[in-house]
Amino acid sequence: MLDIVYGYQNLLENIGCYIDDSKFKKEYLIEQLGISRATFYNKVKKKSFTIDEMVILSNILFPEEAKAFEIKEALRTSREDSKNGRTKAHMEVMHDVRKKLRA
Repeated sequence: MLDIVYGYQNLLENIGCYIDDSKFKKEYLIEQLGISRATFYNKVKKKSFTIDEMVILSNILFPEEAKAFEIKEALRTSREDSKNGRTKAHMEVMHDVRKKLRA
């Protein structure tokens, strides 16, 4: 657990560098965060982004890791569903897909 805390601390400490090194313009990040320009620069300087803001920034700045996390979570959920009997027969799934494709 402590490694997670230190990892987050490291991310927050270096967020300014990650922002500067990214291919995204700061205006885009500001827009995605829904904060003012002044607030953004204060948060970068003080390293005071909220957890929710860090999630938004991380998804933008590290898209490969975000996608890998999304896939890992989907697999975890599907394994849990399967373990708990929340499954569908192949024919039912195919019927649902065809129905969505026709809509």
